[in-house]
Amino acid sequence: MTNLNYYKLGGSLEYQHPTYVVRQADYDLYEGLKNGDLCYVLNSRQMGKSSLRVHIMKQLKEQGIQCASVDLTRIGSHVTPSEWYGGFVSELLRGFGLSRKVNFGTWWRSQEFLPPKQRLSELIDDVLLTEFTGKIIIFVDEIDSILRIKFKDDFFAFIRACYNQRADNSEYQRLTFCLLGVATPSNLIADTNRTPFNIGRAIELTGFKLNEIDALIRGFEGRVARPKAIMEEVLKWTGGQPFLTQKLCQLICNSSYSFLEHQEKQCVEELVQNQIIENWEAQDEPEHLRTIRDRLTLNAENQTGRLLGLYQQILHQGEIPADDSPEQMQLRLTGLIVKQQGKLQIYNRIYAEIFNQVWLDKILTNIRPYAQMLNAWVNSNFQDESRLLRGQTLQDARNWAADKGLSDLDRRFLDASQELEKRDVQKKLQAEAEASKILAEANEVLFLANQKAKRRIQIGGVVLAIALITAIVAGIWANTMIKDIQRERIKSLSISSTALLNSNQELDALVAALKAAMQLQSTTWADANTRESVRLALQRAVYKVKERNRLEGYNDAVRSVNFSPNGQNIVTASEDNTVKLWSIDGREIKKFTAPNQIFISATFSPDSKMIAAISANNTVKIWGLDGREIITFQGQDEEEFVSSICFTPDGKLIAAPSEDNTVKLWNIKGQAIKTLKGHNDSVWSISCSPDNKTLVTGDQEGVVKIWSIDGRELKTFKASKKSIFGVSFSPDGKAIATAGGDNTVKLWSLDGQELKNIGRHENYVNSVSFSSDGQIIASASADNTVKLWSIDGKELKKFKGHNHSVFGASFSHDGKIIASASADNTVKLWSINNQELKTFSGHNDSLWAVSFSPDGKIIASAGDDKTIKLWSLDGQQFKSISPNSDLVWNRVWNLHFSPNGQIIATANSEKTIKLWHLNGQNLRIFTGHKDEVIDISFSSNGQTLVSASYDGTVKLWAINGRELRTFRANAGKVRSVNFSPNGQTIVSAHNDGTIRLWNLEGKNLKTIRGHSSYVTDVHFSPDSQIIASASRDNTIKLWSLDGHELKTLKGHTPGEIRFSFSPDGKILASASADNTIRLWQVTNGQEIKTIEGNGYPFWNISFSPDGKKIASVSEDGLVELWNAETLDFEQLIARGCNWLDDYLRNNSRLNEKDKQICK
Repeated sequence: MTNLNYYKLGGSLEYQHPTYVVRQADYDLYEGLKNGDLCYVLNSRQMGKSSLRVHIMKQLKEQGIQCASVDLTRIGSHVTPSEWYGGFVSELLRGFGLSRKVNFGTWWRSQEFLPPKQRLSELIDDVLLTEFTGKIIIFVDEIDSILRIKFKDDFFAFIRACYNQRADNSEYQRLTFCLLGVATPSNLIADTNRTPFNIGRAIELTGFKLNEIDALIRGFEGRVARPKAIMEEVLKWTGGQPFLTQKLCQLICNSSYSFLEHQEKQCVEELVQNQIIENWEAQDEPEHLRTIRDRLTLNAENQTGRLLGLYQQILHQGEIPADDSPEQMQLRLTGLIVKQQGKLQIYNRIYAEIFNQVWLDKILTNIRPYAQMLNAWVNSNFQDESRLLRGQTLQDARNWAADKGLSDLDRRFLDASQELEKRDVQKKLQAEAEASKILAEANEVLFLANQKAKRRIQIGGVVLAIALITAIVAGIWANTMIKDIQRERIKSLSISSTALLNSNQELDALVAALKAAMQLQSTTWADANTRESVRLALQRAVYKVKERNRLEGYNDAVRSVNFSPNGQNIVTASEDNTVKLWSIDGREIKKFTAPNQIFISATFSPDSKMIAAISANNTVKIWGLDGREIITFQGQDEEEFVSSICFTPDGKLIAAPSEDNTVKLWNIKGQAIKTLKGHNDSVWSISCSPDNKTLVTGDQEGVVKIWSIDGRELKTFKASKKSIFGVSFSPDGKAIATAGGDNTVKLWSLDGQELKNIGRHENYVNSVSFSSDGQIIASASADNTVKLWSIDGKELKKFKGHNHSVFGASFSHDGKIIASASADNTVKLWSINNQELKTFSGHNDSLWAVSFSPDGKIIASAGDDKTIKLWSLDGQQFKSISPNSDLVWNRVWNLHFSPNGQIIATANSEKTIKLWHLNGQNLRIFTGHKDEVIDISFSSNGQTLVSASYDGTVKLWAINGRELRTFRANAGKVRSVNFSPNGQTIVSAHNDGTIRLWNLEGKNLKTIRGHSSYVTDVHFSPDSQIIASASRDNTIKLWSLDGHELKTLKGHTPGEIRFSFSPDGKILASASADNTIRLWQVTNGQEIKTIEGNGYPFWNISFSPDGKKIASVSEDGLVELWNAETLDFEQLIARGCNWLDDYLRNNSRLNEKDKQICK
């Protein structure tokens, strides 16, 4: 009889394991790698990729081929490039057995002068190809674990470069790679400016076939009457899916069923129903089905709607044609769907039974806020318009759908709803006109009746009474209709405000919200729903607005904008033949017009008394601020396009680049002083140095040149493979920023060394400029945005609102405003200092932990950069604590202050808890966990600590480091843990979606179920009456202590959620990987405020002890301090009106009625 442990579930099968199934992929991969092909095995999870690797490596080694495997999950993904490549090199040395011969630490440090990727190249050249004379194969497993890291394109491009190197270096013909993971080739290199990963040989890994699985059938011998018949029934259920097939085989061997002859079908079906399908989420161990569910419903690329829509088509039709679209490839990678003979179909019967229409309807109901209405509309054959959405419900649905990959059915439903609302608005406008007409006629009847009454009161009493009754009835009816129309008008303004805000038209959104608010204030009859929709629209607009003012009145693109050095004025140049002078508050002072002159650039003289402008045909004009034209002269050949102009700091010279490959200098009298020659292509950009000694220029070939003011070429360097559209000296003259046609912003030293690749846009960058203190760089791009960057490369802000390319951006003298000029014929003025936010920068990697000290005076932060930093509330870093870990990667998952504020405890990825004094001294290290420690919490008296770990345990510790107790729930990873305020109860969050309550003796008091995915965070409310939990199912739930669900807070989209209660327990603040912070009213579960980040996931959040501030940390390494106050209606109106003051007073495009909304 076969051993009960004959079959193996989960992990890789060791070489020659009795249940290993040899498939066609074994032959294909062996032959491919032996022949030197670069091969990749890309498929869904639990298809046997790692087992295939183990067996093929062993066979190749037996042929004398050197092989090593690197499992990328061992290195991690939240690491710096240096740490990641260091980990990769270390794993390679170990895999090739070279660890003793080549000391990793010594070798790695000896290469410190090289970039990390180049060090890997050196290892291959100087170590691997030298040490081994035969073939070398590097297996890279679990490649999907790095698909989200910023530098993964570089790594896969490196592999491609090694492959391409074979043409130039025959040694590289001995080297090849094998890539394995859950991905598609297009995932490997996402940057569209790079050559895609289009090399190598794809190895198709299919399910088991009956003629391949004798090894599995042997496991039934002695346990069933007809082993092959049983296996045939197994394959009918599993479709040959490797993990499911092994699992079902094991269940059969371990079951009490007799499996009599000719009863195989009935027995296997009953076993599958009882032990796999029924209550499948609880029985899914090791996890398999839940992984498929999560990849489908928690899609990281926000494609959940599209994937579910595709899956719904397959459910309804049985199969659909395979077209290898990105959505189809993503669906196949879930493992749920397989491609057979050019069609997509459900992989097997087990999947079909579990992920059926009932399950899909439930999921769609959970993720669609309009699911019931959609289903009813579909059931009516798309005819019942009463099921379509209207008003706020429609706007809420569109807001929800904004970042979702929707199915075609969703889009059809929302489009039909939008069309219906348009028709309704038209009908209401007609009704309003008719009602006004009726009211006017009624008033006329009443007036005439009164006149007649005076003349004929004696003889017309009865007639008059009838006329009066008619008039009154008509008047009442008309007034009722007008109230309904006014109510709808107010709601429409609120909806319009939200829609404008979602499309980044911030000023227009605020105006619409204020108009709704003012109209609401003038009524006494508005219902609660109307008042709440107006309040929310105004709140969103006030909190989100960054656009401060707008300069309009242009008839064509605005090419440049600049502030005067004295900070009092703004000058713009437009293709509509005008240069305009504006006051700082947006009032047009002067318009300089020159027929047939398309102005490209305009700037102030250093003393702010003159304006110089240059047109596309090389005409230079200089005006005084009073409008007097001082001089006009022809700069160069009229046929040569000119793109920019600058004054030297002493105000004596003007310089401009040209399409004829030269740069010209003139004095302010128009006399040509010098022509700089040296570029080999059109020169697009120029900047004059602050010290009056040099110029910098950039050309179409991506070459940057630095010149002395007397025309000597001082330095030449290649800054881009594409054009350099903008250059700018830093205020101290020691660095140069470039704006590239390759979509990048870069910082350079004066000797041509790249100091920093600052960042990227989605399209080419038109210009760059520095703030007056030199700490911030602004970039304007053809992707219609302006971005602000710190000089160390962190993206600080992104301004969206222009409808076309942004040509230029300029800082105000005080650094509070940035102006942007665009092809959409506008200039926008943006506020840099958000009244809601302070930003602290100093970390150089992702942050996971943040906490206020008990007195509220200190913020502590930590994450992946191996430091704990302490900050004052004004953003000053006064301490940086370095744990001095020898690990390549050591994350601080969480940290908390002790109740007396003197100690900080950290939960660490290296399986420890550490206590730190505020002066940086390491007081104690707690060891005992067998996996990463993810969370910690102090008891209220500070004498004990509780910790949560990925090892599945909760541990209780004395402050001296003594382990007091271990709690085990057998529920997978523990992700969060906290004490109750009185310190007598512990609550923990688990990977199986449960929340568990414990007493200090380790007794499980209560298990709370209700989440559909793992729980990411859990806390007691400050009064101990409520437990709140956040889950990867995108919800936050509030529970009573007996486990009754009180409220479900919905609003976050897929991503990890962490949260914090305000000290009074009335507000809950949540931070999510969806890049939002949301504030919720605890009593009713209503969302009262939404804060949007700058595009990076938020990983943690903490309320200040006074409840007025919220600190957050995110993947971009920034600590951000937010205003937690929630303004009442009157305060929102006051703040909105104050913000709009300049815009309402000075914008010429506003009608007079709109200008008066705040008066």
